[in-house]
Amino acid sequence: MKESIYCIPGLGLNRKVFQKLNIPSANLKFIDFLEPIPEESLSNYAARMAARIPEEEFSLLGMSFGGMLSVEIANIRKVKKVFLVSTVKNKSEMPSIFKYIDKLSTSNKSASKLAVDTSVAFKPYYDNSDEEGNALFQEMLNEASHRFLNWALKEIANWEFEEKLNCPFYHIHGTSDLIFPLKNIDKAESLKGGTHFMIYNNAEEISQRIEKALKNK
Repeated sequence: MKESIYCIPGLGLNRKVFQKLNIPSANLKFIDFLEPIPEESLSNYAARMAARIPEEEFSLLGMSFGGMLSVEIANIRKVKKVFLVSTVKNKSEMPSIFKYIDKLSTSNKSASKLAVDTSVAFKPYYDNSDEEGNALFQEMLNEASHRFLNWALKEIANWEFEEKLNCPFYHIHGTSDLIFPLKNIDKAESLKGGTHFMIYNNAEEISQRIEKALKNK
């Protein structure tokens, strides 16, 4: 029987970011982001996301912000294993500059608008996607809710999770990730040249590694 793995994308992205994954031993399912409730905490938001998972036995695959949500879900639900890609597991792995991320707004741009514009403009310089990958990245960001983005930026900046994951995990992190530098990450398997968008750019390699981890459980 195939393993049920629920996939949660990164901030501003959606299930399309996982489209190149091919993991024969897994049944990949997707949790789309919900609109946040005013003043909702990340842990409460994670509980609402977790409520959409009907199985009692399941694993999670979280990329970037989706990895943070996976960690929070694993803290409140029984999770078989958490697969983490291009993300952080706790506050200590977060770059110190992130505590200012929710203060990006200017007089005429919200934090989310500025973050989206900056991400799209500079992605070709910090990431090795092909033209198709860059177009997909921009498409996903354009589809994202700015209300959700503004809320999430604030929650990322103020994330206080300091506990250890209470379930098995497998963390893959790129050596060229400029969002969450590898030097800050503990207990992760590195992928040489992998950037923050490697779930798409290096989907074949990541698929093979996750498949191997599933068979060696």
